[in-house]
Amino acid sequence: MDFKLTQEERILRDSLKDFLKKEIAPLAEEYEFEQKNFTKKIFKKLDTFGYASALIPEDNGGLGLGFISYSIMVEQLAKVWGALRSMVTSSGLATRLISRIGTKEQRDKFLPRLLSMDEIACFALTEPNAGSDAGAIETEAVRDGDSYILNGTKTLITGGSIADLLCVYATVGPAKKNKGVTAFLVKKNESEFRTSDIRKMGNRSCPLSEIVLKDCRVPVKNRLGEEGEGLKIALGGLNVGRVTVTFGVIGVAQAALEAAIRYAKTRHQFGKPIGSFQLVQELIVDMALKVDTARILGYRVATMLDEGAECRREASFAKLYATEAAVDVTSSAIQVHGGYGYTEEYPVERYYRDVRHLTMAEGTTQIQKLIIGRDILKLSAIR
Repeated sequence: MDFKLTQEERILRDSLKDFLKKEIAPLAEEYEFEQKNFTKKIFKKLDTFGYASALIPEDNGGLGLGFISYSIMVEQLAKVWGALRSMVTSSGLATRLISRIGTKEQRDKFLPRLLSMDEIACFALTEPNAGSDAGAIETEAVRDGDSYILNGTKTLITGGSIADLLCVYATVGPAKKNKGVTAFLVKKNESEFRTSDIRKMGNRSCPLSEIVLKDCRVPVKNRLGEEGEGLKIALGGLNVGRVTVTFGVIGVAQAALEAAIRYAKTRHQFGKPIGSFQLVQELIVDMALKVDTARILGYRVATMLDEGAECRREASFAKLYATEAAVDVTSSAIQVHGGYGYTEEYPVERYYRDVRHLTMAEGTTQIQKLIIGRDILKLSAIR
């Protein structure tokens, strides 16, 4: 495979670099340090480059871009502000599902404001007792005339408290197990639910929320797909989610690498730049190698997605390697900075905090290994 970017892709990358450096980077440090949640004004800035509409077909109001172009967009945004990338791509996951699976009425109702970034969405699948085992969902949906009544709790939901629209997964029959899971579009101004934010290690400006659905009434017309299709819908976008996370951590790791290089050139000890020391050079070479390897693995998956090829193993390879590599790279960036790296005077401690949780998102490192093992051996370690 040839991963050389086209002229159009290079123009997109360079234009984004300039735009994000000018419009978004100045906000990141302030918002992260003060732990302020994003505002709609920040999201609207990104509409200039179509972050919400990139993967949406033109006949649904989107740009119809390929995954290589989208991966470039994700990496550049993550490089400037990892937390903002998390929220934007999480909203994009729900938006893409509506575009692919939603009825014409649902597309007409929800897509215009999502694509313009006047509203954002979140993907509400995880529960206290349902994480890696998505089929163990306990939130129930009971049909009541032209509505469903939802009861249950979702947790660790990216942007749950600030989202205008929730893509919620619930079971229409606990005894049905996987075959009962159903997807619902829950609009904040139409259905009642409570949210609270969970204090966490990184991505401080992007809330991680618990959502309590108590007698939450949702119109039948807001059901996404048919009853029992929810798990298929949720899992159907995993390869896209994994390549998105891959380029999300690559962006942060690239920022950490560049910060370490700058510091190694300007910080002097024993009368010379610390970058001239062999062991510092070893750290930086290892960092650069891991970032480059992760990017190649990511481009392979993006290319396969653009070609419509099956890429379950390749997506898990990329997600597993990139997230673990990003943890190593950002940790090494702190080491290069020495004691200063542990302080908020430099951004590298934020980079580490922002990538650590991504070894768990979209399937933990351990789950990725089980997926790959099953694909290689044709034997499942799960069920």
